[in-house]
Amino acid sequence: MDKIEYSKVDSRLSGDSEEPLLTQRPSLKERIPFENILIAGLLCSNVLFLLLWVRVTTTDCVRPQLIYTPAKHAISYQTKRLFRHINHNVFTGKPRPEYEEAWRKLVEPIAIKVSNKELAKFGQNSIAFKDGSGYVVELQVYHELHCIKQIRRHLHLDYYNVTLSDYDKQFEERHIDHCLEYWREQAICRGDTTLTAMLWNVSLPVSHSYSDNECVDWEAIDTWARSRMVNMSDTSMLDESGPLPEDQ
Repeated sequence: MDKIEYSKVDSRLSGDSEEPLLTQRPSLKERIPFENILIAGLLCSNVLFLLLWVRVTTTDCVRPQLIYTPAKHAISYQTKRLFRHINHNVFTGKPRPEYEEAWRKLVEPIAIKVSNKELAKFGQNSIAFKDGSGYVVELQVYHELHCIKQIRRHLHLDYYNVTLSDYDKQFEERHIDHCLEYWREQAICRGDTTLTAMLWNVSLPVSHSYSDNECVDWEAIDTWARSRMVNMSDTSMLDESGPLPEDQ
């Protein structure tokens, strides 16, 4: 019997070769259509635009910091309805114990402490603490509130049984005039452009009794100020060497 011999079959001729299957499998680029790549790119660009828009619009809601204040991190804005008619509360009406306490508490943090670095950023000199720990300054909003309190006091001198000498009367008049002029300057400085709707009062057009305003979060500012409050009833901790009015 002849010996049977076997020879290796060329894989290229074999019908069960896997090579054609491998060569026909699409690449990753071929499996992801170009349109999908384009859509993904557009989505990414839209998300980036949205994030930038949110950042810009959020920034626009805060007043530009043209003058440095260490309280800037406590400033945020919210919508608040302000009423023009007199709403009876502890700050209105005739003087009484709760009225006196409310106003005393409201203007309490008129003087606050800032660090040497913070005052340097502000760019003006102020009265220093003897221990070199910082300087005493005012937040202007509390000076405005002080002026309102002073005018209310002036309206009710009889309640306080105040007897003024001629010099005291002149000083009081100058103080009140200062407060009113300070308000005028502040009103023009802020330039509130909030709209107020009009309505008919019989035959006379009048402005509405309330308006929706952009207001600071007062509690945040007041909390910040109270954390730095200085008791000015004791000035012994302050450096008496200056500055003086003529130094300003």
